[in-house]
Amino acid sequence: MKRISETTDIKIANNIKRWHNRASPKNIDEGMVWYDDAMRFSRKLAREYKVTRRTSAGVIACLSPNNKWERNKYDAEQMISHYRDGHKSWEGLKICTYDDNKDRAWDILTKGEKLTEKSPKTHSFAMNVGENSPNYVTIDKWHMRASLARPREGITLTQESPTKLQYKRLQGITLQIARMHKLKGYELQAIIWLTIKEKWNR
Repeated sequence: MKRISETTDIKIANNIKRWHNRASPKNIDEGMVWYDDAMRFSRKLAREYKVTRRTSAGVIACLSPNNKWERNKYDAEQMISHYRDGHKSWEGLKICTYDDNKDRAWDILTKGEKLTEKSPKTHSFAMNVGENSPNYVTIDKWHMRASLARPREGITLTQESPTKLQYKRLQGITLQIARMHKLKGYELQAIIWLTIKEKWNR
């Protein structure tokens, strides 16, 4: 298994660059607008259910792990609607994520809890979707894979969850490459996400 701790910054950067170079025009076009669409959806939820954009983005982010995007959107709207209807808990909702994630999303709605960098992936996703922040990168298992495996290697066994320090390291490397290409961090991440998923046929 390839691991972040055993890989130099240069190798990680070169792998990310290779995946970016491998992107098709379609990967690039779709990657450049993916977060724009997510931001529009977050604003729509905030407007329709009278919550803040930070709140709607936080709920989306908490319910996102290992969830397909269309289902993620459905689940987020179901939970926010459930809350606005006056329910006292999320129980009874059929949402495709772990109970801990449901608890965190519900706390954001009911207690004003905010995502922090103690949970770097969900915090970054919320900052990208809710705040249009170019300074955070959502590093999921696909970005981990792209950081550790070359395109020519095919499907490769890699570490899929970084430590907090490793997350900051990967985020810094990715942001540096994004700026070289005059991209926002989340734009580069989305392009690579689409590219490696297509290459690995997953």
